[in-house]
Amino acid sequence: LLISDLEKRWLLAAAAVLLLLAGAALGAEQRPPMLVGAPAPVAHNDEGLQRALRFAMAQYNRESNDKYSSRVARIISAKRQIVAGIRYIIEVEIGRTNCPKSVPHLQDCAFHEAPGMAKRSTCNFVVYAVPWLNQTKLLKSTCQ
Repeated sequence: LLISDLEKRWLLAAAAVLLLLAGAALGAEQRPPMLVGAPAPVAHNDEGLQRALRFAMAQYNRESNDKYSSRVARIISAKRQIVAGIRYIIEVEIGRTNCPKSVPHLQDCAFHEAPGMAKRSTCNFVVYAVPWLNQTKLLKSTCQ
């Protein structure tokens, strides 16, 4: 089988185009590598995140002057950063419940519905946990 120079050039050009397209398709699926130690998204049902949220909300309710307890209505975003422990960076929407602060389990408390009593806020919490030392600290708590 004899192939002319023109046919060889055409086949090489076609092969090069196919390789470029294949490389672009594969590259589009790759994500940039995560930096070691950088905050990374964490699943909303992660046990460590849930413990951090309970801790943050207990601190929030303890420091609040409100007669009623508040609880998380929804998690907006959550990240985990591995440092000399675990740092959780959490943004949540919280709401005022119909339970006074003396009630220990807030998950069963409904949110206030009445316009004068219903109160929702967006809060940012940073919780630092060292599980192997049984230590947890609320580093940041801002709500608006």
